[in-house]
This record gives sequence, C-alpha cells and structure tokens, in this order.
Amino acid sequence: MHAQPGSRGSQVPPPSVSPRVWPAVLIALAQLLASRGFGAVVSTNIQIGMVLGLIPLASALLLLVWWLAASRTPWRDRLAGTGLFIVALASAVGSQPTLALGALLLTLVLPACTLTLALTLVLTCRVAWPSRRWLLALALLLCAGVFCACRVDSIGGDLAPVVVWRWTATAGERSAASPLEETGEAAVLPSQLADGDWPAFRGPARDGCVSDPAATLSPGQPPRELWQHPVGPAWSSFAAVGDYLFTQEQHAGKELVTCYHAATGKRVWVNQVDARFEDSMGLGPRATPAYDRGRLYTQGCTGILQCLDASTGRTLWKRDLTQETGGRTPHYGFCSSPLVVGDLVIQTSSSSAGKSLLAFRRESGELAWAAGHGEAGYSSPHYAVLEGVPQILMVSSGGLQAFDAESGAPLWKHDWKVENFHRCIQPLVFGGNRVLLCATANVGSRLFQVSRKGTAWEVAEVWFSKAFRPYFNDGVYHKGFCYGFDGERLVCLDMKTGERRWEGPRYGGQLLLVPRSDMLLVLTEKGRAVYVPARPERFSEAASFQALGGKTWNHPVIARGKLYVRNAGTAACYELPAPPPAQP
Repeated sequence: MHAQPGSRGSQVPPPSVSPRVWPAVLIALAQLLASRGFGAVVSTNIQIGMVLGLIPLASALLLLVWWLAASRTPWRDRLAGTGLFIVALASAVGSQPTLALGALLLTLVLPACTLTLALTLVLTCRVAWPSRRWLLALALLLCAGVFCACRVDSIGGDLAPVVVWRWTATAGERSAASPLEETGEAAVLPSQLADGDWPAFRGPARDGCVSDPAATLSPGQPPRELWQHPVGPAWSSFAAVGDYLFTQEQHAGKELVTCYHAATGKRVWVNQVDARFEDSMGLGPRATPAYDRGRLYTQGCTGILQCLDASTGRTLWKRDLTQETGGRTPHYGFCSSPLVVGDLVIQTSSSSAGKSLLAFRRESGELAWAAGHGEAGYSSPHYAVLEGVPQILMVSSGGLQAFDAESGAPLWKHDWKVENFHRCIQPLVFGGNRVLLCATANVGSRLFQVSRKGTAWEVAEVWFSKAFRPYFNDGVYHKGFCYGFDGERLVCLDMKTGERRWEGPRYGGQLLLVPRSDMLLVLTEKGRAVYVPARPERFSEAASFQALGGKTWNHPVIARGKLYVRNAGTAACYELPAPPPAQP
C-alpha cells in the first residue's frame, strides 16, 4: 500500500533556499566604484568626509533592505542575520576607548563588512543554504574581529582614521620608554642670525619662503640622509639657529622643549614642564619655538608660555595663558606659535573678551597689552607691514583683525564669521597692501586690499573664490601666484582673479618655497618629499623621495643647506646639493 499525499506517513522534503545574490553584489560594486570615483576628485575635508561616511552608510542600508525584503532567505535567518550584523558593528565600535573613535572606525568597518558579505555570497554559490548561512555568519564575525583587534590611533588630515594593531605601542608609550638623560651641554649660539637660519615658525618672515642662499632643489641630485632618530610625539616644527635645532615633544606626563645638534641629531639639552594634552588629532605640543637674541619662546598645549635661555634651556620666565585671561584650554589645545616683534612676545589665547591677543615684555614676561575678540583657533599671530604701518594680524573665528604692533591699538578688521570649522592657516600678505584670508570646508577664500587715508583704514574685497579652501596646510606666494592646498589637493591660484591655474594630487602635509630653484618642496602627510615646479603653466612632479614614515603634519625646514623634517615619532636631516657657482 502506498502512502497518499497528505497522509501521516508521507515524507515532504524541505523547500530549497536559493538566495537572490545579484542585488548584494551590485550594491558592493557600486560602493567600491563610488568611493574610488568620488575619492579621486574631491578635495576638502567635508567632501572627503562624505565619501568616508555617507557612501558606506548608504551601501549598508541598501544591503539591509535587500536582506530583509528581497533576499529570498527564511525569515528567521533574515532576522538572525540582521541582529548578527548589528552586533558585529557594535563590537567594533565598542572596542575603541571612546565612542568618537569607535564612530571613526565605523567608516572602515561598514564598507569592509558589505564587501565581505557580497564576496562570501559569490564564493559559496554552490553550497547548500544550511551550511552557507553559517559561512556568511563566520565571514561577518571574522571581518568584525579583525577591526576589534585594531586601534584608532588618531585622525588624518582627510578625517580618515589612522588605524594600527591594538598591541602596537602608542606614541605616548614609545616616548615614555625612551631614556631622558641630561647631557650637561650648552649650545654655543651665534651673536647674530645669518641668512641661512630659520628662527621661527615658517621661517624668518613666517611665510614659508626659503631665503637661505645655500639652498637649492635639484631634481637630478637627490639629497643625502645625514641622520634619523626617534623624537617624542608633537606637531611642532623646528627652529634652526647656527649649529642647533629647537623643537617641542611629549615624554610621558611632561612637555619638553629640546635642543639638538643640527649636524648629528644628538640632544644638547631638555626643558621639562608637567603637562600633557591629547585628542583625536594626536598627542603632545603643537606650536613651534621662536628664537630671538639668545632666548627661546615656546608655547605648550595646555597654555604654558615660556622664555628660555637658548644656550642652556633654563627657564627665565613662565606664564599660563588660562590664568592670564580667565579662559580655558581649547578643545584642540594651544596651537599657535609665539611671535617676537621688537621687545614684545605676542601670542593668541583662548579668550574672546578683549584678550584674544596678548603681548608680553620680552625680558620680564610682564603683560604689556591685551586686545582682540573672537576665538583664535589654530592660527598664529602674524607680523605684516601694510601701507607702511607695522601691525599684527590675528585670524579668528570672526574674521581678521589688525593691531598696532607696539600698543595693541586696533587698526582695522574684516568681519567674516565661519562656524563649526576653525581657521587654521596663516593670512597670506603680499604687494604691500593685499591679504588673502581663507576658510576650510566649502567656504572659500577672500582677497582684500587694505588702504589708509590719514588715520582711517579701508578694507575692500578684490575677489572671492571657492576654488581655494585650505584646512591646516599653509600656502606660499610666488610671482603673482599662490601655491597651496584646496583641502588636501595642491593647487596653483592666480592672485589677480582667484581662479585655479592647475590642480595636483591630494598630498596633504605642508610645503616650502625655494625661490632660487623656482621649486616647491611638499612634505606630504605620508612623509614623502616632493619637488614641484612653482610655475603656473601646469602641474608636474620633478622628483620625490620618502623622507619619513607615518603621519606627517609638521612643517619642513630648510636651513644652512639642509632639510630638516619630523613628525610625531621621527626626526631626520637631509643634506641638499650645493648650489651651482655664480656666473661671472
């Protein structure tokens, strides 16, 4: 007797599961192409942030819609898979010390998980669904597990997370493990500065222009490495005077001001202050020392302004900017580098109530005057002579203000408020009365002309352009053109019209101008030194070499025929080729 359909003895095989795979593959490919395509053309941090965040998020949401609505898998598997996906993402986010760092990691986890699931679906196309679903779950957990084994170390200039293995020593741990020995040496400094010295942030004129007569960049003659050694984390650059280098570093719970032999990189002396500052940008001080007449002026990240004997590192006087103004340490730390003008040391503060700009007596540290309104951000006070009048320019969240260099009396201002993103770069001054003021994100730049009639000042806009939106990468002026960064992309800007002449790669980092060679030296965010001709006709790379490894934000320095570079872990010196002999 045969069993009838529907009878108790019938054996009905379970329905086979054949997932609809092509939508998941299409979503993954679209994500990959969109990220690569948009990533190749965008420039600013806002645009890059959209590529980092919005494209992976949109892809993950589309993948979730496909899984729940059109995957043709059993509903219990759809719900269980959705829950597992959420758990995997939450595990990766929760593996980081803070929620903010976890959110940064998510910009990598989301696209990786989307691609992993699509690839696994394709590779297991011949596997029966009961086994296939477990392979999908395993692939997802392995992908999330890899990111749980990672640590977001900091953030890049493009707002992307800088990721290392979790067991890798942090910058602070590496610094604390290095010996901090007193040498008992003293620097023997020249009585006067020479043409090849680099005494302050961005050089003698603080404009990124190399006046050293011994400095040339020859594409056919690569520089020779003289030394390379570890340094404590900081985004400070070097001041170079005579045979010595001065910079700042972090060592455990102490901020250091250090002096090195320029020829060997050997430490001469160290000055220590009990202070420590760290945020998503990194660890340690961010300002560059300023040298003047045997003294060194330094700004710590928590607000400690010091005057040191440049020969020995002994503290001559010290001021705390938070106590001077009643303000607080900015969430990004004190970043601006001291400016020495005559017998005054001028510095920005975190206060905005008439104390944004402070001037201290060079010899005693006594407060001479206070002025200015608006949060100063990352920019440093800038000395300029406009219409024959020496003045101090202060870039702030509210625009640009100018003050008399001796008294601090306000001269003129240009109101241009920018919210959410602090201005970070220096104003670009040229032509005796023209100033370029920039803002990041999608804001743009303004060139204005400053004129004076008697005691009255007038500020007139020449042009406004969205073709130039620097973040924290300073530019230079050369023969009628500005060479700088639109976001992270190197561009040449016509200063008559505000139009781009050309655009280059997304280098990030910082640059110098070597007028003798008509050449830019770009130190990219990845530590590569690139020679770019400073010519408006077209962009080209004349030469390049790997100067450092790791994230590099510090400004490079060329002094006395040598190139000095550093980042948050390493410093190096390269000897440039000698300039050709002068023609008779």
